[in-house]
Amino acid sequence: MKDEDKENILRLKREGMGYKSISRATGVNINTVKSLCRRSGLFRDNPEHRVLFTIPEPKYSRELATVKPLPPQRAITGHKQTDAYLWVLEVIKLDEPAHLEAAQAALEKLTISPKDAQKRYTRYLQDNGVDSFNIMFGTMSMDDPQHYIKNAREQAARAAEVRAVFGSYEAIYHELTPPEQMLEDALGWIFDDSYGWTEEEKQRGSIHGERVMEMYDLRTNKALDSMENVLPEPYTLSDVVREFQYWDWVYCMRSTARKEIDPGAYGDDGGAVSERESWLDKKLETIRPVSREEALEVLKWYLQSERHQGCMDADSDGVYLNLIGFHDAK
Repeated sequence: MKDEDKENILRLKREGMGYKSISRATGVNINTVKSLCRRSGLFRDNPEHRVLFTIPEPKYSRELATVKPLPPQRAITGHKQTDAYLWVLEVIKLDEPAHLEAAQAALEKLTISPKDAQKRYTRYLQDNGVDSFNIMFGTMSMDDPQHYIKNAREQAARAAEVRAVFGSYEAIYHELTPPEQMLEDALGWIFDDSYGWTEEEKQRGSIHGERVMEMYDLRTNKALDSMENVLPEPYTLSDVVREFQYWDWVYCMRSTARKEIDPGAYGDDGGAVSERESWLDKKLETIRPVSREEALEVLKWYLQSERHQGCMDADSDGVYLNLIGFHDAK
């Protein structure tokens, strides 16, 4: 068999075509098609991909080098119990494990209820001319201190994981992981602020109107077209899921580090990683499951994926068709 015939068979298989369909399309015996595909190794997990996108094991201490100092107690509203409640919430929001038990104990000793403290603080803000929008966000969940304690414990646990894996918050907040660095080296130029701008726009230092979306689409399309061979390619759906899980973990670790280093800072827009995930979305539609078991596991993951079922709304009928086996249907 000629090399180009082999490459054509493998291409058709990667595009989701079944063995029978490939045999009919190419005129090659179905057993030969199966043998070629299986021996190629392209329909088993890519070991290079697995190594790069396996979440690393902890290798540093989880212990804190220093304990965050307690905030000063302040007279805010002039009502001692309300001010004490506000201070305890401030302590909880430090996300400092060493202070959480004491904060919980302090809450139990206060004579004011969380609901009453919220009402008094709301009146204080109203009397001092704070607008309704800021009052709403400034007092949101204030009557539920356990909400803040739960969030603080979760943040503390994630922060411990950051320290254990990276050794410091700065190592993940200011530095790129190996896959991110590979994307940056290959595609970073596409995300230069002035990519695609005219000379006049560069001199002016800005773009306006429809040009904003034009440049967004230009970057997106160029990044997707350039994504092949930038990183080890996923051979199977399990590879795709592993990579999605890795990126979710990186986002979580960096967000956690940001909250520890600079709580008021905003996250970035994802850049090349965001485009890589859009590229992976299409792989979920085109890479066929290697077994019913893999299809079922991927479906379970997909139905719980925040990206695909939640805020990103990246759900796709093509993925369901691929997983239930009717992707070839005419």
